[in-house]
Amino acid sequence: MIVDGHWVLLGSANWDTRSLRLNFELNVEAYGRTFASAMEQIFAQKIAAAREVSLAEMDGRPLLIKLRDSIARLFSPYL
Repeated sequence: MIVDGHWVLLGSANWDTRSLRLNFELNVEAYGRTFASAMEQIFAQKIAAAREVSLAEMDGRPLLIKLRDSIARLFSPYL
């Protein structure tokens, strides 16, 4: 998150108890226009390279891929 081109909050933590206490995720808070500008450029590049995934595309995946993802989801609390 970038606020006013000056304040940056960067990290992997979600704002829930599990992420903050159990998963040892963290965020870094930084101040500075140079760093914020660099982060804005990186975010813009990531967004430009991203693509939307539709529900139809997700539903149309092969059965083995769906099975793999479902099995991986069982282990998500530990990943």
